[in-house]
Parts: sequence; structure tokens; C-alpha cells
Amino acid sequence: MPAMMGQVAVERLLECPKTMTNGPCGGVATNGTCEVDTSHLCVWWEALAHADNSAARMPMPPADWSVRGRWSEAFVTDGPLQAAANTLDKDQRPMRAGSRFEQLLRDGRFALTCEINPPDSADPLATLDRVRPLIGVIDAVHISDNSLASPHMCGLALAALIEHIGMETILHMTCRDRNRNMLQADVLGAAALGIKHVLCITGDHPAIGDHPQTKPVFDLDSVSLINTVRHLRDEGSLLSGRSLDAAPNLMIGGGAEPTAPPLDFRPYRLAKKVAAGVDFAVTQLVYDMDQLEKYMHQVRELGFDRTIHILVSVGALSGPGMARGMNNSTPGVTVPDDIIRRMESAPQGKRRDEGVKICIEQIQQLLEMPGISGVDIMDLDPGRYAELVEAAGLTNRPFAAKS
Repeated sequence: MPAMMGQVAVERLLECPKTMTNGPCGGVATNGTCEVDTSHLCVWWEALAHADNSAARMPMPPADWSVRGRWSEAFVTDGPLQAAANTLDKDQRPMRAGSRFEQLLRDGRFALTCEINPPDSADPLATLDRVRPLIGVIDAVHISDNSLASPHMCGLALAALIEHIGMETILHMTCRDRNRNMLQADVLGAAALGIKHVLCITGDHPAIGDHPQTKPVFDLDSVSLINTVRHLRDEGSLLSGRSLDAAPNLMIGGGAEPTAPPLDFRPYRLAKKVAAGVDFAVTQLVYDMDQLEKYMHQVRELGFDRTIHILVSVGALSGPGMARGMNNSTPGVTVPDDIIRRMESAPQGKRRDEGVKICIEQIQQLLEMPGISGVDIMDLDPGRYAELVEAAGLTNRPFAAKS
């Protein structure tokens, strides 16, 4: 750790609201402020001003809360976690999940995923009815985990129900609401229910949700969770060392933040996730294609396009108000001025159509961008997913661009 940043900076990191040992999260504003408390700079932003990126790209071990209820002194003195990450090229790795989604990625087909938010209901039927038309159109659906830090139907339960009707799922698992005991238990439970893909993320802070009085957990961060799932799968044991009778067969996903500050560090944070054992990464929503090009250039220089599959999240804007709102209230997501002007110039009543056109144009760019394995489509109306897939000409699963 001393090779990465000074002792003063380490002490400042204890003030991170998410107690991250592998920051910064994707919620850093363009001016470097924290998404939880915008009156203060992100402590990781400040620490990385003095960072040695070659050291910073290695994952740090999980916090040891048994030591005075805070991070262990080992965090400061023991140096980076020497993760036994599988760094083989993605095409040379063994099959992890045996899923159709995994096979499509391995075959080089351009993969299609979309987001499904669990309902505010104990009845899943309406959600299942929205998913059924996507079977054969979308390769896998993401199941969010208490999105926007607010409670919804349990994602694990909904993912199991969706798998039962024939659609593969990518289960999101956040560190916000569960400690490492429950996270490991849920990984085993997900595998037992036939779920084959998990996306490990830190999660939004409860302060931004509709229960801001909630006590956050953040026992692990996303990098530590990735390494935990890899340990369960590849070592066949819990973090305690206790052996499993049967290890989970899963593809491990993680997030990527191409347009979140600090921009120069983002490829190195992805490196931490690669070292921890991620198989695929899904970005935040991307509208700034120029910045994505710069990010992917660095990713290719580091060789991660050969090591993991990268999917880019896209979405159709409904109008200029939505675009400006994202810039003002969605940390890590940037909508360039030229897109906002284009939305403003579209006639009233045609602005959603213009947003669809922009989204399709970006998908076409991504098809030609080396290192991109697919797209994750986000929309407030799941009924529009099939429309976007057809309009973008993706029904025949084209091959992704070669690196």
C-alpha cells in the first residue's frame, strides 16, 4: 500500500462512506465530489492524485472488521493482494457456466443483454409477461439488486423465476445490503437455482434511496466480491477456508466506468477486477463515444480485450430534459453537448424517435469498435427492447469486431 499512496492518504480513505478498499466507485462527479456528500471531494480522488497506477491496478484485500471495528492495519502494511487470477486469454479459458450467453461470447458473436428491474410487488406475473417476448431476441437479462438503493422484489427470487421460463439471467449482487457471509450464501443459492452469471458491484449508498435512514453494510467492495466469488468457484472453498461439497459454476461479471472521473485511472480499476477474477465487464450508460474510444484504447493497450468480454450499456434518451438530468444527477454518466443540441432540435413529439436514432448509431459504432463484445440496453420501458434490437439490425447476432 505505501507504494500506491502515502500514509496520510490512507488515513483519509477511512472516511469513504462506502468504506471501499478498491475505489473509487462509479459515483464520482465531474468535479471530483462524492455522490453521498457532494460538499466533499471523493477521498479516493484525492488519494489517486499521488497514486502509482502500476501498483494501484492490483486488488486490495477485504477489510478486517474484527480489528477495532475498522480496516485492519494489514491494509496499510501488507501490500496488494496477490490474487491467483486466471489471466489466460478469454478464448483459452475453460467453460465456466455452460450457458448460451457464455457460448455466444466465446464464439465472438455480438451479445445482447437488457435490464429488468424487479417490481414493487409480491406478484412476479407482470414482470414475467414482459420478459417472455424477449426470449430469442435478447441473450440474457440483468436483474438489478435493489436499484437506486431502494427495496424491490428480491433479485435472486426473480432471477430464478425468469430462468424457469427459459430466459438466462445475469444476477446483480451488491455489497451495500449484505456482509460476506450472506454474499457467499447467496452465490451458492443462485448456482443451486440454475443462475449462471453474477455481476458483482459495490452498489449505491442508501443515502440516495427512499430509505436514507438505512444502515449500509459495505463489508466488501466490488473487487473483493469478485475475488470472493472466484474463490468459491475455482478453489471450492469459502473465504474462511472451509471446503465446499460442490463449487458453483458461474461466469463472474463486474462493472466498468469509462466516463466516470478520474478518467485516466478507470482502465487501471478495471485491471483490479481482471486480477480479482472477472470474466466479463458491463459499463455504465455511455453516451460520450469519444471518451469511450479513449478508454478502450487504453484497455486494448493493457490487453484486457483479450482477457475478458466487455459489454457497453446504451439507452435511448426521451428528450433533452432527460439528457440534461443525467448530467446533473447521474454520477459517472456524461451526455455530450452535441447530443443535447440534437435532441433539442428534434420536433416535439419526435424526440424519443431521435433518441432511438442516436442509440442505434452508437450501437453501429460499437459493432465496429475493437474489444467490444456486445451491448446492454437500458430503457424505462422494457417493451422497447425488441424495437431497438430490430432497428439496429441485431436479430441475426453479427460477429463482434476483432481486436
